[in-house]
Amino acid sequence: MRKVPPFFLAAATTVLIFLIALLSASAQWRPVKTGILFGISGIALVENSLDEMGCPPATCFVIVHDNKTEGDGRIAILTVQGQDSLNYLPLQWPEGAEWPVDLEAIARVPDSDDSAFMAVTSFGRVYHFTLDSTGTIQLVHIFSLPDLPENTNLEGFDLHLIDGQLLGVWGHRGSPDDPGVLYWGWFDSNEYQISPEGSALMTVPWPEEDVRHISDLKVNNAGILYITSTRDPGDDGPFDSAVYAAGLFSMNGEQVEFRPADSLVPLYRVNGHKIEALEFLSGLSGGKIFGTDDENQGSSIYIKP
Repeated sequence: MRKVPPFFLAAATTVLIFLIALLSASAQWRPVKTGILFGISGIALVENSLDEMGCPPATCFVIVHDNKTEGDGRIAILTVQGQDSLNYLPLQWPEGAEWPVDLEAIARVPDSDDSAFMAVTSFGRVYHFTLDSTGTIQLVHIFSLPDLPENTNLEGFDLHLIDGQLLGVWGHRGSPDDPGVLYWGWFDSNEYQISPEGSALMTVPWPEEDVRHISDLKVNNAGILYITSTRDPGDDGPFDSAVYAAGLFSMNGEQVEFRPADSLVPLYRVNGHKIEALEFLSGLSGGKIFGTDDENQGSSIYIKP
């Protein structure tokens, strides 16, 4: 198996630094819903067509809400077509199933035959489900992430296919006095278990106040880990966010390795929004979509081509 050259991550990060941009209030942030019950705490691309919902591939996203009261919304479909079309459709959680409390992340299951996803709560409960063509949630299995320390508060989770194996990656958000923690391990789809392989502390330089070092994370096809970080002083803000290329996952022989970035420099800085959701767009353009949980101010999205 090919070992990634030592200079690869540094070179990739250097190139990306030249692309640093300020996604300011004047940028095209698009409101989704108002009110604290509709914050977007995770987002995942729907790759298959949900025909009966009028949802073509690569235009629809599954979003999760971090609500805690039974009956409040948990999962919805967000359809984005063009600059003006934005449709929000709440989905019904399966009757009689365990209600998730505080969903904070969602990941598409790579190379699945159907629209399969895993949504994760702040304390590590994982809900594996599929969506049929009508948008009906079919709950497949519920399990928990392994060996989480007391007081863990997760806000990011992803699944990355590497050498034919599924690597789970998840992150504790941290605080001004507590670093974020990145975890990773191999997922066994037969036993529904993740075998821990490693962890790393994560501390970002910005935002400086009221910081959550990891508010979401995603791993791209090249193995580069992106994280979002936020300032969150409370339900009324003010909020700020940043996006970082935080490191690289690769294989060294039969072992998976995480190589952290030499330095963390914001690729994007965002004033006035609390980004808690990140996903990659289809194709080779490297585009991304960001979703916010702006608490009392509701939610917005921004698409970066």
